[in-house]
Amino acid sequence: MVDKDELSSSFFPLADEFRSRDFPFYWVARLNAKYSADVDTLLKPHGLSSSKWRILMILHEHGRLSMSDISVHAVAKLSTTTKIVYRMQESGLLKTEASPQDGRVTEVELTEAGEATLDIARQVTSRLVEKAFADFSKQDIVYINQCLSRMFHNLNAL
Repeated sequence: MVDKDELSSSFFPLADEFRSRDFPFYWVARLNAKYSADVDTLLKPHGLSSSKWRILMILHEHGRLSMSDISVHAVAKLSTTTKIVYRMQESGLLKTEASPQDGRVTEVELTEAGEATLDIARQVTSRLVEKAFADFSKQDIVYINQCLSRMFHNLNAL
């Protein structure tokens, strides 16, 4: 457990010495904005956005999911996810159908065209990921993920 008194007060927003560049959430927000913008730029020529790409990746990893499960994994509002999924269905990337267990639930899965589009998107975005982690070791990446996961779980415990 971190003792707040042992850390520089520049980390804490209420402190007079607070500096945004010392605040981890400053970097998380900037990194996410930069990454999302770059992904959108790379994917636009392929008719995709970072939101569509995220949904393709989620379904590739988890298989058939409900709309609400996709929303949770995508960290998006259900209404936003639903709109994007139906647009992707119209493009032939996804297939939707009522759940056999609960007809009120819509389940979503990738089509062959969705898998093919995902393959292209992964190729295009892999260069960006390689650039972002150019001077990181595998251990660095594992450690970053562990820290971010801990922060996420700490916030969920509130």
